[in-house]
Amino acid sequence: MEDNAAPLDLRLGGFTMSDIFSISRRRFAQLLGLGAAYAVAQRGMPPGATLMAAESEPYSGPALGIVRLNSNENPYGPSPLAIKAMGAAFSIAWRYPDEHADALVEQLARINGVNRDQILLGDGSGEILKLCAAAFTGPTSPANGAVPLARPTRGGALAFTPGRGKLIVPDPTFEAILNHGRVNGAEVIKVPLTATFSHDLSKMAAAASEGLIYLCNPYYPTASITPKTEVREFIDKIPRETRVLVDEAYFHYADSPDYESVIPMISKHPNLIVARTFSKIYGMAGLRCGYCVAQSETIERLRPHQVWDSVNIMALVAANASLADADHVASGRRLNTETKKFVAGELDAMGYQHIPSQANFIMIDMKRPARPLIEAMNQRGVQVGRPFPPLPNHMRVTIGKQTEMEAFLSAFKQVLTRTV
Repeated sequence: MEDNAAPLDLRLGGFTMSDIFSISRRRFAQLLGLGAAYAVAQRGMPPGATLMAAESEPYSGPALGIVRLNSNENPYGPSPLAIKAMGAAFSIAWRYPDEHADALVEQLARINGVNRDQILLGDGSGEILKLCAAAFTGPTSPANGAVPLARPTRGGALAFTPGRGKLIVPDPTFEAILNHGRVNGAEVIKVPLTATFSHDLSKMAAAASEGLIYLCNPYYPTASITPKTEVREFIDKIPRETRVLVDEAYFHYADSPDYESVIPMISKHPNLIVARTFSKIYGMAGLRCGYCVAQSETIERLRPHQVWDSVNIMALVAANASLADADHVASGRRLNTETKKFVAGELDAMGYQHIPSQANFIMIDMKRPARPLIEAMNQRGVQVGRPFPPLPNHMRVTIGKQTEMEAFLSAFKQVLTRTV
């Protein structure tokens, strides 16, 4: 300890250990501030200096006045049951989360009508995408042999098998999956969307030979869907040595009769993997919890590529509780639909259309390069989505709360007036 370090107050500013184990969210934020204060004191902070983290209100979002509509987050946040569950979990944060992971796997298996060994949890569905790229894409020559694993291992896999094969993706798409494939040394093949903003499945199938095909339905970044009949026929004809990963992050928002999940197809297709997340309808983007469903042999191929206990205990208890709150999901879906309809009507009145949306965001056709407009919106305190080069005239906007969308429309009108 440095000579000028402040002495440690074991009561943490008046809080006792019993306080900590019956903690509220506000008091937890206060403790974080006090912890930051102690850390600075340990570094020799001059007497009388002000530590804003200890004195300010808990952080609750972007800077005051900023409207964040750029990340497709759920503005209504987690279920109250999830928040309560996290509060209760502070007292067991010192334990590894195995039992809670098992409980979530059990519940997800029951909900999806599969066995426990067909579920793999991830640090958001983003980790699932990374695992799939690692396990099923990579250089095709020379062949890489399996690597025996030290015991114990997680699951039944006793060997690590390096991935091999192409990564075939729609264009544009979520950039992370592209980077995972490239890092793994895979050849990446981009297939442009059709004129109706759906996957060009015939061209994707033609490019397939081993490796991994990535689909996202509903689609990011356009919020469009690929019709269910086309998806079923595509999965039926893809050879088994080529894996198909279907990202269903926005599944809960889709209400089109021409859309369906492909999880029921997994029982007959050992090469099919479906990714889901708690980041969207469940409002848990900052907690990071996702999962995939596949046949057990595929799960065992993925597991050796994963860090042990990659999902933390707070995310696990929140996810478990969220699955029990059907009303919160229904409410979030309804509010998204209502607000999206309001925004679409306002845009239509101004002469602007968007790609039909089956998600919690819209892609607006700006009829001109969107990048300067996006930058102008950001300058007015309304953050909208980044540009996507294959769609240079489109602006992606998350559907926030009614007041946030009113702020968006106000800034949108200002930007159009100044850039016409």
